[in-house]
Amino acid sequence: MYDLPELTGATDAWWTGLAEHMRREGIIDVPETRLKPKELEAHWCQRNLLLSQTCGYPLTHQLHGKVQLLGLPVYACTGCDPDGFYSSVIVVSASSNVYSLADCRSARAVYNTDDSMSGLLALRLVAEREASKIVSSGSPFFSSLVRTGGHHRSLVAVAQGEADVACIDAVSFALLKRIDPQLVAAVRVMGHSPKVPGLPYITSLARTADELERLRAALRNAMTDRTLSDVRAELLISGITFPDPAHYNVILDLEAAASQFAMV
Repeated sequence: MYDLPELTGATDAWWTGLAEHMRREGIIDVPETRLKPKELEAHWCQRNLLLSQTCGYPLTHQLHGKVQLLGLPVYACTGCDPDGFYSSVIVVSASSNVYSLADCRSARAVYNTDDSMSGLLALRLVAEREASKIVSSGSPFFSSLVRTGGHHRSLVAVAQGEADVACIDAVSFALLKRIDPQLVAAVRVMGHSPKVPGLPYITSLARTADELERLRAALRNAMTDRTLSDVRAELLISGITFPDPAHYNVILDLEAAASQFAMV
């Protein structure tokens, strides 16, 4: 899910390392190279899915009952916790005179995709939190809300003045800060969204309990493999946790709490 073009080499190397550890655990259907699917939902729902990464929102919605939670990678950057929880940064233009969510009323907002916890639901949550401070407000919070198709595009829109505010996943923001420091320097972090479990690794519902244990052992070993330390550092990966799937229900709770709030 963080496969930026500039990180393709590192992501490929991470897959190669993971694949080797899977083979050591006796997993036999490990492909040499990773697939780069165009249709993510169809890819995630393949019966022979070995390992992929999704977002918490698809996991609790369109993928519910169709995949198994394999593990939760931990990322080492601001906005991410050692338990795998993460937040989004609320960004405005660096030259903007906006310094609080209250100043964002009637602003132009952008988000990445409709099924994004970090881009859309996070934006709804922080806007709803601000709107709740106002006793009576019959008007929508933002003047416009536009889907960009990706966090990078949302960041560009804010940096170039095409939009006023956006929520960007903390890991994406940290990676882009390193890859494109000039772009990130053109925006200012104004706050953070509530923290939720991060982007999980998943596998097919058809995988047996024994296969799950082998896959998880491979993930644990890859996370401590010294030969992969530089790759993990480049991708900001610092570890792995194995949470109960019920931990992701917090996303459903947050969505329900803000379901009646109109952003536009």
